[in-house]
Amino acid sequence: MVDSGGDPRLQAGDDARPADTSARSTAGDLVLAFYGRIPLDALAIGGDRGVLDRIAAWDPDA
Repeated sequence: MVDSGGDPRLQAGDDARPADTSARSTAGDLVLAFYGRIPLDALAIGGDRGVLDRIAAWDPDA
């Protein structure tokens, strides 16, 4: 869990719902996974894996 440090831009509102998915690993492995250097299966994934598949397939230049 990320500590917002009191920054209101990072705090969930009163109507916030649980996340659809989560991924846990080291910061380095998260970066490597999203650059396609290691498989997403190397991460501890909770919830809807399809969300992470779409993020990994996203082309920001498209």
